[in-house]
Amino acid sequence: MAFSFNFGGDDIDQSVDQDVPIFDAPSEVNATNEEQTPLVNVMQHDLRQLYETLPDRLCYSTAQIVSPTGKVLLLPRRELFDIRVQLMSEASAENDNDATLRDLEQTDLRTNVYEGGFKTWECSVDLSSLLLDRGPRKDIDELVRCDGVVELGAGSALPTLTLFQHCLKNGISQTFTLTDYNSSVLRLVTLPNLILTWAATTSPPLIDLAAEPSGDLENIPALFPEFLASLAASRIQLSFISGPWGPTLASLIPESAPDMGSLILASETIYSPASTTAFVDLLIQLLSRTKMAKAVVAAKRFYFGVGGSVDHLKEVCAEKGAVAHEVENSGVPGMDSGVGRALVEVQMY
Repeated sequence: MAFSFNFGGDDIDQSVDQDVPIFDAPSEVNATNEEQTPLVNVMQHDLRQLYETLPDRLCYSTAQIVSPTGKVLLLPRRELFDIRVQLMSEASAENDNDATLRDLEQTDLRTNVYEGGFKTWECSVDLSSLLLDRGPRKDIDELVRCDGVVELGAGSALPTLTLFQHCLKNGISQTFTLTDYNSSVLRLVTLPNLILTWAATTSPPLIDLAAEPSGDLENIPALFPEFLASLAASRIQLSFISGPWGPTLASLIPESAPDMGSLILASETIYSPASTTAFVDLLIQLLSRTKMAKAVVAAKRFYFGVGGSVDHLKEVCAEKGAVAHEVENSGVPGMDSGVGRALVEVQMY
């Protein structure tokens, strides 16, 4: 059985997802036991192996990111129908593609099974908008002072894509670590969006998002050497990790140099009290590694029906030795409409 948050029309960004989020109703176990045994293992994934599972063609549409000062960035996203086609073509008795297809069609989230990574959530657009102007600290150019960007619950990864395209265009060295509960999301959404973003930054661009906001990127297997060469030229490293939040996942995330900063990004990760607690525990582990670390979390102020909230995020952070404060006057458009949304920076005391 599923239920909706009933946010209503204006709360859903029409350029992102027009339907309201549908979550499986929390079971009695989910509602009362925050220490559940994870149903999947933490795994680190090899870029080449993920790439080799992709089809010959990726179909894309375009998300428009508008910053508080009016900068406009076009980011490509793999089309959901294209993901469905790939899953159906791969389906066999040896994989769980049928179950993945059901999650894609019928729900936005099933706790400990599917954590919503196939959707582009509106709060990820808010975070991308902020990053387009501010970057990890005051301006996007200060990425040179940061040697590790981590996106927790990456999904379509719009915040990472915002910084990734900037690093590619400006030859900025960076390590990007993208994590999601589901390995299928990293393979079918996160990596394809990185490839599409790279294709939009080549000279000349392999895809022109301004001229063709939707279309196809062809010959995906043949593009791999060029993709790797571009990453190497900018000294960009990509790391992919799937599985639940916890010490094992934290141990696989590369540490920053002592004199450098690290940036942790997250959107819509605090939808319930249980998810907030697990999320903050992981944040504390990562933020404690270096004094120059901080996180930026985009979220709705309250998640009706499942109980997560920005106020609860602040409380849990304070209990665990971190300070969480909202980005005041961010200027990101649309954040006060409907249920309201927030951008929260988290650092250790």
